[in-house]
Amino acid sequence: MKTLPHIATISTNSLGNSLFECITFDRRASKEPMTTRDTPVLVQAGVVCLCLRGSGTFLLNDKEYCIGQGDMMTIMPNTIISAVSSSDDFLGYIVAANVKFMTSINMSELVKCFVYISRNPVLHISDEQMNILIDEAELLRSRGGDAEAPFQKEIGKHLLMVLCYEIYSLYKHYVDDMPDEVMANGRQSVICREFLQLVDEYAASHRDMSFYADKLCITPKYLSVVVKKVSGHSPVEIIDRTVMLYARTLLTNSDMTVQQIAAELNFPNPSFFGQYFKRHEGITPKRFRNKKHRD
Repeated sequence: MKTLPHIATISTNSLGNSLFECITFDRRASKEPMTTRDTPVLVQAGVVCLCLRGSGTFLLNDKEYCIGQGDMMTIMPNTIISAVSSSDDFLGYIVAANVKFMTSINMSELVKCFVYISRNPVLHISDEQMNILIDEAELLRSRGGDAEAPFQKEIGKHLLMVLCYEIYSLYKHYVDDMPDEVMANGRQSVICREFLQLVDEYAASHRDMSFYADKLCITPKYLSVVVKKVSGHSPVEIIDRTVMLYARTLLTNSDMTVQQIAAELNFPNPSFFGQYFKRHEGITPKRFRNKKHRD
C-alpha cells in the first residue's frame, strides 16, 4: 500500500467554493479517542473513504456499515453520517467533492451507479485499484494549489471527472448485474435522484408528497410509483425517515427544547411533533432524549 504524502485533520465543514478536498485520518496520530458514537454530520458533498489500515464502523442515515483494510465506502451528498468506533490503527484516505459539482454530472451511467451505491456503499477493492484512486486523487490535490494558474478550474473539473469514472468502473460490474426491476429506466432513476435531493433540502419544512411532485412537475401518483420502483421505498417513507433523522439528531446533540425542535421542523405545535415522533420511534421525544443521555 502507498505511503501517503500528507496528514491533515479531518474536517466536517462545508467545502464552500472549493471543488474538492483530500484528507487523511490516522487514528495513531489523533489525540481524540473514538470509542463512542460521534456527533452526526450532514455531509454536503460526495465522499469516498478508502480504508488503508485497521477497521471502522459508521452510521449512514441510521444504517450501520463496517469497513476494513481494502474497503471503499462511497457516501452520496446529503447523507447523515456518524462514526461509531474504529480500531486504534485505523487509517483512512478521504476525497470529498463539492455537491454542486456532483449534481452537475449528467451521465446516465452514473445515475445508475447512484442507485446501486445508495443500497451498497461499501465495496472491497484490490491494492492496485486503491493505489490508482490515491494516485489520481493526489494528482488532483497537487494541481489544486495554484488557483491563479491558467485553466486551473477546468483542469480540476476534468481530473475530478476522471476520478468519478474510475470509481464508477469499480461498481460497473455490480450495477450491470442489478435486476431490471430494481434499476428501472434512466429517466425514472433521474426522477428518484432529484426527489431525494429535494427531500434532503426541504424535509425540515415540507412533509407533503404533493410539494415534491409539484417541484418535479409530475403527479403525486407517478412520483409514488417511480420512487417505489427505483428505491424500494415509498416517497412518504423516505420523507418520514429524513425528518426522523433530523429529529433524533437534534434531540441527541443539541440543547434545543422539544418545543424549539418542533418549530425547527415546522410542526404546528409540540404535541403534534410528539405524536409524530412516537408513531415512528415508539417513545416520546423526551424519553428518547433521556435514554440517549443515559447511554
